[in-house]
Amino acid sequence: TRIKSIRMSSNDDADDDASDDEDNAKMIRWAIVGLGDVCAIKSGPAFYKCHGSTLSAVMRRTPGAARQWIEDNARTLPSDVVHSIRAFESVERMMQEGGSMLDAVYVASPPGAHLENVRQIIKATSTNNNTTAADEEATNIKAVYVEKPCGRSAWETRAMVRELHNANIEFYPAYVSRAHERTGVLRKLLSEDKVCGETVTSIKYKQRGSSFARGLDVDNGSIPWRLNAKESGGGLIMDMGCHVLDRLDYLFGPLENVKSTVLCKGRGSSSSTSASSSSSYPLVEDYVAMSATIGECNWSAIDSAGATVECLWDFSPRVGSSVDDDNNSGQDEDVDELIISGPDGSMRMGGMGAGLPIEILDSAGQLVKTLEFDAPEHAAQPLIQSVVNELLGGQDGGGGGFESDGKNTLGYSPARADNAMRTSEVLDAVLGSYYGGRHDEFWTRPETWFGLSKASL
Repeated sequence: TRIKSIRMSSNDDADDDASDDEDNAKMIRWAIVGLGDVCAIKSGPAFYKCHGSTLSAVMRRTPGAARQWIEDNARTLPSDVVHSIRAFESVERMMQEGGSMLDAVYVASPPGAHLENVRQIIKATSTNNNTTAADEEATNIKAVYVEKPCGRSAWETRAMVRELHNANIEFYPAYVSRAHERTGVLRKLLSEDKVCGETVTSIKYKQRGSSFARGLDVDNGSIPWRLNAKESGGGLIMDMGCHVLDRLDYLFGPLENVKSTVLCKGRGSSSSTSASSSSSYPLVEDYVAMSATIGECNWSAIDSAGATVECLWDFSPRVGSSVDDDNNSGQDEDVDELIISGPDGSMRMGGMGAGLPIEILDSAGQLVKTLEFDAPEHAAQPLIQSVVNELLGGQDGGGGGFESDGKNTLGYSPARADNAMRTSEVLDAVLGSYYGGRHDEFWTRPETWFGLSKASL
């Protein structure tokens, strides 16, 4: 679905014969549902900074919070946004009163509310558009941009994709690294420069520590929502690991033959500190070791079918020895390392972050070159710009791709419904044994989680 032209004037009829500047004639009007930490820097400002995009409404359930957000950000918001943006306390009210002034919605609430929010948007769009009201009062939602990992499980993600498709509303998942300059350069290094050779044979990733996670510091003693399966769908692999899994899918192909070891080491380790072994320690997993192979596809940057994949996420308390290390040196330091190998060389880099360097190594493991990158001010802005470009008919890119230096010139979004579903399915395959399956509302039955039965409760 593409938006041809949207006038921002309240006197559209009077301006029908006017010749508007094209930049003002085309504009995607966004609403944000949920105003948590992900909106502060990563995503929120992008909706009024992207070319052809503006922010028209914000919604947060806490009474007065949406209005307070506008007041707190008034100094950084463009003046036209400050004077026109509206605040709401429910999706239903926002869609009922403001749906006609919106083209797209960003769902930024915790994943536990994503499916409900999407269904509220669909219901309001369908209901309002089937009334006898004047056309200008009809809801005009053309797209929903959903924060990753979209659903708490694959069935929730599939439900979103299916129901939005049936409602003729585009679905875009917020897998932002697909539009980063570093990702474009990485694809070029693999496909054109062949720094690893004609194929990739091995992919290894290790993350220890949670320094890349937001919102883990809480003062009231409650468990952060990212560590509450009802809100997040699992442990920190859902919040951070999904980015790496999606990036591997984008660069190399689908992950198949997934096997995993999933533990809650903070509860099960005899060497745990008294704080980590207490009843307040989160019930979700804190350690995941995964193996897989890359399957056949038509989108990989390089021939990777059959390549082995080994990933480790260890967010457990740092006490005693870490079972994943050949030696225990540096066990108290955060680790974020992705190594891509082929017959002629390899690349080493951080898996998280758009501005982290890429090291190119020869077949003997010697450093050849290091590439440096500037991280975008707002990590989601390149992807959001590509979504806006697509909704406006492919402007500023015309269906192109990445320039030779990796910069995103896409006239379409590289993050799609199918990759969101594949990543959700991999997460289910990885975590299924811990939760006794993820085909249902598993967050309501922790007493059946097989992984917990192996830990000391």
